[in-house]
Amino acid sequence: MKKVAFFSSKRPSLKSHFYRNMMILMIALMGMAMAPGVSQAAGVPLNPSGIYNTTADDGSKIFLYRYAPYTTGTPKFRTSGTPIVIFTGICMNMNQYLSVTTPEMKDAYSGVYLPSVADAPDWALNSTKTDYEPYIKADKMRYYSLAHYLWLQGFDPWFVNYRGTGRGDVKSTAANPNGMTTLDTWATLDAPAAIAKVKAVTGKKMFIGGHSTGGLASYDYLQGAYLDYGSINTAWAKKSYYQLNYAMGKMPHVKGSAALAKNRNADIKGFIGLDPAGVPALPDLLDSTFFWTLVGARLYLPLDTISDNLISLFPQKPLVGLLEGVFGMINKAAAGDSKVSDFFDYLNFWVVEDMDPCLEDWTVRYSIGGASLRGFGHYMDMGLHKTLREHYLNGSENYLSKLIAGGSTPDPGNDKYYYFSENMSRMTVPLIVFSSSAGSLVDPEATFDFIISKKSATAYDKWYVLSGTGHFDLAMGNRMPTTVFPQLGDWLKSVDALPANPANTTTPATRIDE
Repeated sequence: MKKVAFFSSKRPSLKSHFYRNMMILMIALMGMAMAPGVSQAAGVPLNPSGIYNTTADDGSKIFLYRYAPYTTGTPKFRTSGTPIVIFTGICMNMNQYLSVTTPEMKDAYSGVYLPSVADAPDWALNSTKTDYEPYIKADKMRYYSLAHYLWLQGFDPWFVNYRGTGRGDVKSTAANPNGMTTLDTWATLDAPAAIAKVKAVTGKKMFIGGHSTGGLASYDYLQGAYLDYGSINTAWAKKSYYQLNYAMGKMPHVKGSAALAKNRNADIKGFIGLDPAGVPALPDLLDSTFFWTLVGARLYLPLDTISDNLISLFPQKPLVGLLEGVFGMINKAAAGDSKVSDFFDYLNFWVVEDMDPCLEDWTVRYSIGGASLRGFGHYMDMGLHKTLREHYLNGSENYLSKLIAGGSTPDPGNDKYYYFSENMSRMTVPLIVFSSSAGSLVDPEATFDFIISKKSATAYDKWYVLSGTGHFDLAMGNRMPTTVFPQLGDWLKSVDALPANPANTTTPATRIDE
C-alpha cells in the first residue's frame, strides 16, 4: 500500500477546495445550532397490523414489518403474493426501504423530485398510463421506496430490524450485551429467526436479501451457517449455552452444515443483493494495535437514539447542506489521480449527486441504525486479511488473545475459524446483484470473486454494476426507481414462475454495466 499524503503541494486547487467546503460546513453547523428544531414525535407511520416479532435462539426479540401503504383503513397486504424478506445494512434500520412523507416533514419533503408522467417508468403509473398510481400521487416519497415498489408488483414485502436497531414499536432487543454483537450475531441468530417467522405466517417459499450487511446475512444463511450451541440441540439448551457464553464475555464459533444449507435453499426462491457486503478494500494504516483495540472494545453506537433525539432537531436544509458539503468534497477528491485521491477512494461510499436531497434527509433523520464497534472490526479483519470469515474474536481461544492483535493470517481448515468464502457453493438459489461503480467499501470485482463466482451458478443469476453510484446511495438513490426496480421486478417474476429452483450451471453471472 502506498503511503498517503493528505495534501500535496502539486494539488493546490484541491486544498483550496477542501478549505472552502470546510467553511461551508462550519456555516451549516452554526445554522443548525441557531435554527428552530423540528418535532419528530409522530415518526414514520406504520400499519399496526403489519408489525410482527419473533424470538431468536438466544432469547433476543426481533421485529419485522409487513408492508402495505399506510392508510387509516384496513391495510391491503399482498397475502396472495410471494414473500420477500429484506435485511438492512450496518448502521441502518428498516426505514431505509420505507420512505414516506411523515407528518412533521410534510412541507420539507414536498419538493422531492418526481419526473413528468411522460418520463416516468411504467411501474409508477396507473393502469391507463395517464398519471402516477394513486399512492405515489398522494406521496411522492414512495417513488423511491423499495417496499412500495415490491408491493405494487404484487409481492408480499417484509422488513427486519436486527437486534439493537429500530425505533418505537419495531425496535429489536438483544439478549446479549449489544457491544458484543457482530455480523455473525445478525446472520446466524436474527436472520434465521426472521425467515422462520415469515414462513410460519405465510407458509410459502420466499426471496431473501438486502443492502450491504443485509446481503451478507442472507448469503451466510443460505450456506447453512449457525452459531455453535454445544452438544444438546434443544431450544432451552441453545438459549442457555448462548447466554452462558455472553455472561463470560465470549461468543461461540460459527459453524456450517451442508444439510442445513440444502434445507434452507429449498425454502428460498432467490437472493437479492444491493451491493452485498463482503471483503472491503481498506488502507493498511488500520492494521495497528490502536485500531484493533478500538474495534475490539465492547462499545455500541446507539445511532437510532442519536438520530431520533439529536438529528431530529435540525431543519432539513442545513442538515442536507452538511451532508452534501462533506460527501461532495469526498466525491470530488476521489475523482482525481493522485495519492490524495487514493486516500479518498476509501471514503467515497456516498455519491450525493445520485440522491435526492429529501432522501438524504430521510436517511439520517429516520434510517440510521445502531451498531457495535465489533461489527466494524469484523469488516476490518476481512478487509485487511482479504478473507470472508467469522469474527476473529469468536471462540474461547480468541476472545482475549485477539483483542489488541486482531485476526490472524487466514488459514482455512486449520485455524478453527469458519470461512464463508470456502462454503459459498452451498448457496444454490438464483441470484441478482446490483453493485455500485464507485467501489468504496464494496468493490464490484471483490463481490464477483468472493460471492458470485463461488456460489453454485444458475442460468438465472444476474449481476449489474450501476454507473454513478456509491455503496450507500445505491439502495435509496436516483437509480433505484429507473434502473434497479425494473431490472429487479423482471428477475423476480421470471424466477418466481419457476416450478422449482433451477439446475446449476458451470458459468457464473457476467457483469452488465448499466
